[in-house]
Amino acid sequence: MEVDGEIHEYQKEYDEGRTAELERLGITVIRFSNEEVKNNIKLVTRRIKEVCKVL
Repeated sequence: MEVDGEIHEYQKEYDEGRTAELERLGITVIRFSNEEVKNNIKLVTRRIKEVCKVL
């Protein structure tokens, strides 16, 4: 899981490359914005649980 702050708005290409590399290694990346974590942690935890069930 990665929490994306404002800086990620300006480094999308870097993030996509890093995500692709992690996925090649078998690591699933799910991203959440700072706002999602601060304002809707229940949704964030639900999404994490859903992804873990699939894996």
